[in-house]
Amino acid sequence: MAIFHLSVKTVSRSTGRSAVAAAAYRTGDTLTNERDGRQHDYANRTGVYDSFIIAPAGCEWAHNRSALWNAAEQTEKRSNSVTAREYVLALPAELDAKDRADLARSFASAVVERYGVAADVALHAPSAGGDDRNYHAHILTTTREVEPDGLGKKTRILDAAKTGGPEIESLRELWAMQCNEALERHQKPARIDHRSYERQGVDEIPTLHLGPTSTTMERRHKAEQERKGEPYKPQTFKAQENERRRTLNDHVREIVRELAATVREVAAQAMDARRKGVHGLLNALRVKGKQDADEQARRAAEARRREEERKKALRQQALRDARERAVQKAKERMGDMAKRVQRLPPDARDRFLAGEYPSDPFDRALKAHGHPLGNAGLDAEEKVVRAHLKVHQEQEKRQQAERQQVPVRGRGPSRFR
Repeated sequence: MAIFHLSVKTVSRSTGRSAVAAAAYRTGDTLTNERDGRQHDYANRTGVYDSFIIAPAGCEWAHNRSALWNAAEQTEKRSNSVTAREYVLALPAELDAKDRADLARSFASAVVERYGVAADVALHAPSAGGDDRNYHAHILTTTREVEPDGLGKKTRILDAAKTGGPEIESLRELWAMQCNEALERHQKPARIDHRSYERQGVDEIPTLHLGPTSTTMERRHKAEQERKGEPYKPQTFKAQENERRRTLNDHVREIVRELAATVREVAAQAMDARRKGVHGLLNALRVKGKQDADEQARRAAEARRREEERKKALRQQALRDARERAVQKAKERMGDMAKRVQRLPPDARDRFLAGEYPSDPFDRALKAHGHPLGNAGLDAEEKVVRAHLKVHQEQEKRQQAERQQVPVRGRGPSRFR
């Protein structure tokens, strides 16, 4: 079954990253960052089976990977500049390698035409020991328009809080449409949908995206269990939660199948009764059959009502459990952040706070995405951390003042001359 995934990330200096390093790693290339002289050699990396650059017409210089990403680094002057933007796409495993490459090229071309940027596309195969359907593409784009003689003005539509969300939603819809057109063109029955289960009207609890850290931990744990000859059980919270949700979804589907089988059985019995017996017996059976059918219908309706109530309670409990875990995780994170900033030297605290709680709307939205409670949790955490830091700084000042007021023994003025 084809899987939908499209995420948008940024490459920012505030997190210690560079566009040159990101391009070298994604494409399995060797590039030197002329800004700091560092060489990034990923020529021996496996799993990258194709890469190419798409740029606006007349901008042939941008097809040189080193020239393109060094220009992106050198054009930005601020220490916290965003030097590149990355789109991560799940490619349909139902298509062959050429068709997946054509599909990624179509989306990258649409992004280039839409924003006037250049796109560096890297196609990755599934990781060893992972999901063998996990073909995906990393599309690294400039954050400035590409012109024949270099980089031009910044593209701000994805950075602004009001326009960024709708714009990303539009790109997700475009990607789903392109995937479905490709699957239909190659006569594949699978289809994808960029909307959530709730928006699609699908009565299922969605699973969580594991991410690279949890995926790596689960692979190692699974390999270790296989070596020991023990059955695999998820280790990380996300994997355990996904297994619980899949079990609930399977249980709901099984109940629906049982209800459907009951309805079919009642209908079959009614049809069989119509074909049997004499007229009088048929009339008697018809009355009895109607009574049975009414009772079965009543029971089925009651079963559906109880099942709907049970599913609703399960969803509410799952939401409450998830909320409680998120709140607990947010509290632990808040205490950890307060301790971390207090342990830093005074001159490093502002830089740390600016990195963890950026003022740029897009960067802050990305930070909030990784917070257990989202935007509201990140805002509340920042207030508490800054308040704790203020109290800590006042204590430091008092201690420093007390140390300065303590007289040095043996150096005071003598009472006698």
